[in-house]
Amino acid sequence: MKETGNVKKVLATTFIVLLVVSAVSAALNKNFFTDVYTFVSSPFQQTAASLMSEYGQDASKTKEELLKENSELKKEVNELVSQVIDYDDIKKENEILRKYYGIKDDNPDYKIEVAAVIRRDPNDDYYGFTINKGSRNDVKLNDPVITENGLVGWISDVQVTTSRVTTLLSPEAKVGAMDKKSGDSGIATGSASYSDKGMLILSVISADNKIQENDIVITTGVGGVYPPDIVIGKVVNLDNDPYDTTPFAVLKPYEDLRSVSDVVVITSFDGQGVVEAVSSDKKATNDTARLKK
Repeated sequence: MKETGNVKKVLATTFIVLLVVSAVSAALNKNFFTDVYTFVSSPFQQTAASLMSEYGQDASKTKEELLKENSELKKEVNELVSQVIDYDDIKKENEILRKYYGIKDDNPDYKIEVAAVIRRDPNDDYYGFTINKGSRNDVKLNDPVITENGLVGWISDVQVTTSRVTTLLSPEAKVGAMDKKSGDSGIATGSASYSDKGMLILSVISADNKIQENDIVITTGVGGVYPPDIVIGKVVNLDNDPYDTTPFAVLKPYEDLRSVSDVVVITSFDGQGVVEAVSSDKKATNDTARLKK
């Protein structure tokens, strides 16, 4: 056996070195050489003992025993790899939790579930995506989805371990919204004309509105679908519909909805599901129309 031959060579070399150093030390009777002997011999003695022990044990093992030991070692390696993967997942989730700690701290009535984006639909023109949390995590249909920068969309489909998120870029979005500075209200919704730019519009606003560029638009909370005061985006410009000249504002979300990688699902909040009465001139702010089944 080649490995056995190598062991013999190591042991022979060790023996010769020990003899030479011992002879020189004895002839000169010097402390210096005694120290050298001790320094040099120690690692060789340890190596020799280790090799003798290891190969002596292996030599006595049968093929079946070695195969069994190898199988057990492979199993241990697989378990360690699995633990490392689990650790990385937990570490990543903890980092995300720390990132979103402020949301819970500022809104103690929120119950939240942090989720990662695991899949995007290349055929979705409005950049919807799938997250790694579902009904098992108390995620429900129509739950709001946010990041630390603002509103992203809502849960449009729920499975046991995953959920589908439709973003505000979709024309299906109907979010009661308000200009934080002027108080003008309307509906934040997606538009085919602006979705590829990552923008949406604030529609159904009055002709004499006081909205200005860079104003911040937030949720009203009317309808019980979204909590109030969540940032939707800022006004980048005002325009008029070319067909009926009604005014609308173009909004740029503070979060790029086309590439978001982790989100928070608000599974519960004060006022959730409570539909407030709204007057006819403000019925546009009622975003429950989307929820009728």
